[in-house]
Amino acid sequence: MSHLIRASRIALLTGLIIVLPATILFANDVGERVIKHGTFDDDLYLAGGEVELQATVNGDVSVAGGELDLDGEINGDLMAAGGKVIVRSSVSDDVRLAGGEVDVLASVGDDVLAAGGRVRLDRKAKVGGRVWISGGDIRVDSQITQELRVAGGRIVFAGQVQGDVYLQGRQMEIGPGAVIKGDLHTRGPHEASIAEGATIVGEIKHTEVKVPVAKIVGRLVGAALVLLIGLMLAAVVLYLMFPTFSQRASQSLRNKPWPCLGLGLAVFAGTPVVIIILFSIAVGVWLALLLLAAYLMMLLLGYFTGALFIGEAGLRLIGKTEPTKSLRAIGLCVALLVLVIVNVIPLIGSLIFWLVLLGGMGALKRQMYLAYKQN
Repeated sequence: MSHLIRASRIALLTGLIIVLPATILFANDVGERVIKHGTFDDDLYLAGGEVELQATVNGDVSVAGGELDLDGEINGDLMAAGGKVIVRSSVSDDVRLAGGEVDVLASVGDDVLAAGGRVRLDRKAKVGGRVWISGGDIRVDSQITQELRVAGGRIVFAGQVQGDVYLQGRQMEIGPGAVIKGDLHTRGPHEASIAEGATIVGEIKHTEVKVPVAKIVGRLVGAALVLLIGLMLAAVVLYLMFPTFSQRASQSLRNKPWPCLGLGLAVFAGTPVVIIILFSIAVGVWLALLLLAAYLMMLLLGYFTGALFIGEAGLRLIGKTEPTKSLRAIGLCVALLVLVIVNVIPLIGSLIFWLVLLGGMGALKRQMYLAYKQN
């Protein structure tokens, strides 16, 4: 069962990765608040801070945004991702949803695939196919024609399923009035709590799974080491590609620390505002995407610049005032390692992280400006 749940997550993520960028790029409407009424005889793509759909759509619908409220009738597939997703629309085909909060309140003709922090399938929802859900807090009260597969932290099922039910979670409850025409398969540290009044026609099978704390910690440590090594390699490669520019940026931070911090703060806070404004203008979407990519790259390069400054400061402390490229690369790696360790310290670690990031971004931006003026 765990393999199938994992497959559902991969399928959902793959679909969102492919479709949602297209939603933003080719949206029929993009803005801070998008409202659509009426009838549409083609596929509909919407993106915005708030999206409200009250329409009949004779095609597929793809939506991305902060808060999504979808009502009406969709005669095709629905794919949506956002902070809060409410589906009141009846959907004739498949539904794929991802969000912080996900609520399905209407009928779905075929399969439902959903992932979120909190996921709810209301009793008003009738699903003609299968339901696969992954999330933190999950409640299913709907009628489901085929099977139900759920993986989450807390799972409550009080609906009706014609097929088998597979639950994997820390806390599992079968509520009163629940009807399962097939088998109930549960997997977790404890058996599911089954209320009086629940009807389970098939067998009840439980697989006890103890939480492998040591294994989880080992994987986290391993992932952190891989990430750290990757950061070190990326930083060293970028430094060796542009050694003169990198050293001058580091020197800018040493000579003008406060102006660099101020400039870094301005770039860090101001660029997202410009990106949002460009996204709200249909003709500015491509420019916004390019600026977003450059901004993310600037964050990474700024942090590397701050780390290079710390590495060179450390080399000066041990008397290496004119270090070679190799020594600077070693100092950069040591600085990144020290920063990772220091960042674990509450408050102080966060403060140092932001000082390094903002100072490095400001120094990088200042050096880019100076290089532009010279040319």
